[in-house]
Amino acid sequence: MTLRVLIAGAGVGGLALAQALRQAGVAVTVFERTTSIRADQRGYRININRMGGDALAACLPPELFRLYLATSNDEARAQIGVFDHRMNPLYATAVGVDGTSAPRDHTGVNRLTLRQIMLDGLEQEVRFGQRVVGFEQTPDRVRVRLADGSTAEGDLLVGADGVGSAVRAGLLPHLQTRDTGVRCLWGRTPLRPALRDQLPAPLFDRVAVAVAPSGHIGILGTYRPRQPHLEAAAAVTPAVSLDPESDYLMWVLSDQSFGSDEPWHTASSAELHRYAVAATAEWHPAVHQAVREADPEDCFVQKVRVADQPPTWPAGRVTLLGDAIHPMSPAGGTGANTALRDAAVLADKLTAVRHPAPLVPAVAAYETEMRQYGFAAVAESLRYGERFAETIRQAEKENH
Repeated sequence: MTLRVLIAGAGVGGLALAQALRQAGVAVTVFERTTSIRADQRGYRININRMGGDALAACLPPELFRLYLATSNDEARAQIGVFDHRMNPLYATAVGVDGTSAPRDHTGVNRLTLRQIMLDGLEQEVRFGQRVVGFEQTPDRVRVRLADGSTAEGDLLVGADGVGSAVRAGLLPHLQTRDTGVRCLWGRTPLRPALRDQLPAPLFDRVAVAVAPSGHIGILGTYRPRQPHLEAAAAVTPAVSLDPESDYLMWVLSDQSFGSDEPWHTASSAELHRYAVAATAEWHPAVHQAVREADPEDCFVQKVRVADQPPTWPAGRVTLLGDAIHPMSPAGGTGANTALRDAAVLADKLTAVRHPAPLVPAVAAYETEMRQYGFAAVAESLRYGERFAETIRQAEKENH
């Protein structure tokens, strides 16, 4: 009997799992709420550390991994540089769990580009415009309920449907995500030559964090692929269709003083952009100029939510990965990497069994491992955020 796995969500974790299972001959179907791969372009640049890169290598066919490398960012290092708002250096901190500071072969990727690469070969398995809203388990099957009223059956359901996971709500109804009170305002700016030449050099070889006495934290990272997307695809895997993408600076303003949620839920992208421009008025002139030059339509706000580790739950025919089980602060840049690690670990456990009979013990082994490293990453991300906040408090004292 062939194992059939249903996946809720076609983000990077869900697609990585689907690719790994497909290569192992496991039947897989992915249900994605958005109508196309381009419908959700939020997130922009994703930092990939060595853990995430190893997971991608384990999950992707070799040619897709080569294309990922070719379209990854150039010159990035495994450190976050921390600066004041005028881009004067304060200190550096290691990124993620590997703690290395050597130049690495791959770090930053464009989120849409990575998802387009990971979709290759899965066109028949990914069902866009179908949102998972619930499920029922039986001793030997799981039935998924979709928003349009239809159902699907399989041996295992994997919730990779993000922080608002409907799968988590059904599996662990008492596990609530916790609002940290932090809001992140995202934007991106094309790197036209005149602006690129004015930006501080550290922005081009690492992710930079800028802390301001006003209480804002800025996260800044450039995306400059090693090869233009169309050129890379033609050279590595001509069958893969990639959208072109110009070099850009991703910027994120993080703030605990945005006030009540209501203004930020109702604000237009243009209003968010105006806020970002005003908030960075005293920052490094080129950084402020970059915020000014951003397309207002690219601006959006996200809440930062985290989850505390729940008590161990009994393994069954439903499990979770990524933000669906361990959402975390973006401060450490480890969220996507941990989701990719989830996908690689779960795929390894499932492909070792390949058929339904020993499925539940394989799920239990995955969940035991995932809980340990996943919630350690949540705690680590919170420590990064607190260290940045302490730097702001010190700057406030010095200014007074």
